[in-house]
Amino acid sequence: MIAGDAVAVVFDENGFYVRLANRVLEKSRWRMPIRRRNHGLCICLNDLAKSLDPGTYAKLTQLPVRAGLLRLGFPPFLAETLSATTAFGVKQILGALPQAQLAKTLRVMIPLVCPDLDVCPARADVLRTCAAPALGTELKTLVAGLR
Repeated sequence: MIAGDAVAVVFDENGFYVRLANRVLEKSRWRMPIRRRNHGLCICLNDLAKSLDPGTYAKLTQLPVRAGLLRLGFPPFLAETLSATTAFGVKQILGALPQAQLAKTLRVMIPLVCPDLDVCPARADVLRTCAAPALGTELKTLVAGLR
């Protein structure tokens, strides 16, 4: 079961996650309209969330955000979007974000960019992440810290 407060934060039309997902779609090669069966961006986001090794991530936190994300294997369009300051205010989106929060951010974006979550290859991981009892509070805290 997905907590209602997490859904409200993620799907807020003027909220951070919708704006971030829209920006990712604008910059990605998976441009709208997405073909019904194309889950390339969903798979990309989920694979990146899975690959975030805490030890590797910790070593890269001293680098500029974009450089660190590129070293982690993020495609350039995603590294640029997640390290941008202009679209989301004065702070970088993921400046000193802990590894677990980055993985959650990537996963909660999937329903926002997915053409059909019911058949998405990342669905199980997305639902597992969204079922975390404290997710809504964590997401609100992250967004509040970006202001």
